[in-house]
Amino acid sequence: MNKETKHLKLLKAHNNNLKLSDMNLSDKFADFENSRLNQSETLLYEANVRPTRFKKYSRGQIVKVRFGVNIGSEFSGDHYAIIVSKKDTMINPILHVIPLTSKKHNYNLDIGNILYNENEISKLEEKLNLTEDKDSINKINTCIKYYKSKKNKTSYACIKHLKTISKLSICKTMNEYDYLDRLKVSNELLHTIDEEILKEYTLL
Repeated sequence: MNKETKHLKLLKAHNNNLKLSDMNLSDKFADFENSRLNQSETLLYEANVRPTRFKKYSRGQIVKVRFGVNIGSEFSGDHYAIIVSKKDTMINPILHVIPLTSKKHNYNLDIGNILYNENEISKLEEKLNLTEDKDSINKINTCIKYYKSKKNKTSYACIKHLKTISKLSICKTMNEYDYLDRLKVSNELLHTIDEEILKEYTLL
């Protein structure tokens, strides 16, 4: 395919994106523009840098993932997810995750409140009392406010939407005081999720 044909195809795709944006759609399209921008920037980063080493994650760890805007009922948007991969390494570029949602459905697994962690918030409040740096104070307050807003929020694991993701799709934490990197679900919950996965994807 020559360069002119390539550019014509990309121009058509761009025009389609503009049409979708002008329709001011809700639900999964609410963050459509940011989703397309993030996707293009991530692809450009991948093409230019060609990363070969990645952060190592643990089974049961919680991450926030950019799932993008996808076709039909495929899982879309930025959502937290539980890593269910058995073993990870720094040269492994992908993970298997179960997306989380705040929406209750018969086919979603109630896993309770997993984002609000009273012990971690107490540690942040202690740091807040010990620091005088305005930038640090703002960052700590941002984390405290965000996670306190999750105090009475129930999360549901979307077993039907088990996905394989690139580690490049994982969002960065809010700042260096964000405790998300330390959040991990219990082994008991992982066992329950494993059982639900077997029910959904096997004949066992």
